[in-house]
Amino acid sequence: MGQVISIVSQKGGVGKTSTAANLGACLSAMKQKVLLLELDPQCGLARCFHLDAPHVQFGLLDLLRDGAAPSEVVYLSHRRLPNLDVIPANVQSSADEAVFVGLLRERRDLFTETLDQLATGYDYIFIDCPPRLDYPTTTALVASDFYLVPIQCEYAAMATVGRVLRAALEVKRRINPLLGIYGFLITMADKRASFTIKIIEEVRQYLKERVFKTVIPRDPYLAEVPKRGEPILAYELESPGAKAYIRLAKEILTGGAHLQRSPQ
Repeated sequence: MGQVISIVSQKGGVGKTSTAANLGACLSAMKQKVLLLELDPQCGLARCFHLDAPHVQFGLLDLLRDGAAPSEVVYLSHRRLPNLDVIPANVQSSADEAVFVGLLRERRDLFTETLDQLATGYDYIFIDCPPRLDYPTTTALVASDFYLVPIQCEYAAMATVGRVLRAALEVKRRINPLLGIYGFLITMADKRASFTIKIIEEVRQYLKERVFKTVIPRDPYLAEVPKRGEPILAYELESPGAKAYIRLAKEILTGGAHLQRSPQ
């Protein structure tokens, strides 16, 4: 049974979708079977693999709304990454988005049951959540074993962490008692900025061993992923961003004190 991990942040632009796409690619290259599931109706994850509309026929929306089979909504992400699959949201309009959000609330049990079925075929399932803490993210947390929180390397970022923790703790208390913290990931670190080291130190002091050792740097090659439609591993292996996500994948595979269902 694979681990189901929600990637959660209340703030947009922190590297959440980038982490799903690039970490998933790195783990799959290390012979792990990985599924990426898109819960963000903005469909940024799908664009990272050229799986946005109109390139796909079915997605998660069709599974929830029309009863499409799980096998119909799973797509091979990249010919060079045969161990990496993606379920796109397939949300094509604002009307679709309203329906999608409503279905995630109304058919949460179907969503959870589908993930349970899929988890038997994967080592890791990463859920790319939208940048807010409403029904889609709550639905993801209910169905997950763990959650991973990207923290942008800026002073304002810590303000949102407490909200994520409170939301997850409420889900843990009321619905999913086994929900655990997978780890906090510092992203978009600019080594040229004088405050970067100080912010990293403060994050580690506050969140302690639950912070991944790996820090994801700012890298223009990472920003090209949605445009190219493939993860950084496929086109710029020697870039700082690719090397960082490779280190993160290795860190996850070796395990650590933060990778546990620990009290919050």
